[in-house]
Amino acid sequence: MKKKTVYIGIDVSKPNLDVSDFDPKPSRIKNTNAGIAGLIRRIKSLSAEAIVCCEATGGYEQLLCSMLMAEGIKVALANPARVRHFAKSKGILAKTDKIDAEVIAEFSRQNSPRLLCERPKWLDELKALLVRREELINMKKQERSRLEHAGCRTVTMEIKRHISLLSRRIVTLERAMDDLVGKHAELKWKYSRLTEVKSLGKISALSLISFLPELGSISGNQAAALAGVAPFNKDSGNHKGLRMIQGGRSRIRRTLYMAAVIGSFSNPFFKEIYQRLTGKGKPAKVAITAVMRKMIVLANRLLADPDFQLS
Repeated sequence: MKKKTVYIGIDVSKPNLDVSDFDPKPSRIKNTNAGIAGLIRRIKSLSAEAIVCCEATGGYEQLLCSMLMAEGIKVALANPARVRHFAKSKGILAKTDKIDAEVIAEFSRQNSPRLLCERPKWLDELKALLVRREELINMKKQERSRLEHAGCRTVTMEIKRHISLLSRRIVTLERAMDDLVGKHAELKWKYSRLTEVKSLGKISALSLISFLPELGSISGNQAAALAGVAPFNKDSGNHKGLRMIQGGRSRIRRTLYMAAVIGSFSNPFFKEIYQRLTGKGKPAKVAITAVMRKMIVLANRLLADPDFQLS
């Protein structure tokens, strides 16, 4: 006999976790180790299998997810926009933490979102290094834009010293990434596979590994959709609308864009695609997007099939 499944929705905030009704105990708990440990005991006391679903909140859900998975409890992470659209489709216009938790539970019950897998410890460290590097690069751009209007020599020299400091810190982070790759066999293999693609450099390859960890375990079309480079139809009746990309993970899309621009001129395979499309009158942006899609599909194939070799 198949074991009954209980879907538990959790609305996450910095201080609290609001839990959907699955037992008589309080629905609001603290978003702390102690609070989550108490929730785990409640879940384990159930006679049914539990699947916990929460929204991606920019980091406040990480402690919850990691502690649940460490205890063998199934966890799914839902896109907040999809959950909100689901609520509207059900006519639920009111919005409170408690209502959101119940909506998330019902959303997971009806849509069966993808369960999270146990992540290697190096993944969070790599992600943190890449995010910090991007922050420093943005700071550096801001400082360079301030040079033009510095106003006096003292301020100009101060800005230049800060730019030099930021450059050194960026180099330090990149060396830390190199050390991390050298320490972990799985990361090293993935990195070496992706960098087989000419125009996928160190930062591009590490970004794909970090921000698209599903790569290699999904289909090419799914990878393209997660990266936000899969074209969607816009047809109605006799009207044939333009195919457009939308959604996806912005960091991956930015990474692919820069790699595709380089690849369109330096990689013969991607160059042929770009020139063929522009030769047919397609806008350059459309051709670059097509290269981005080919690139992510190829990257997915490289990680999915160890025997696959680039010709």
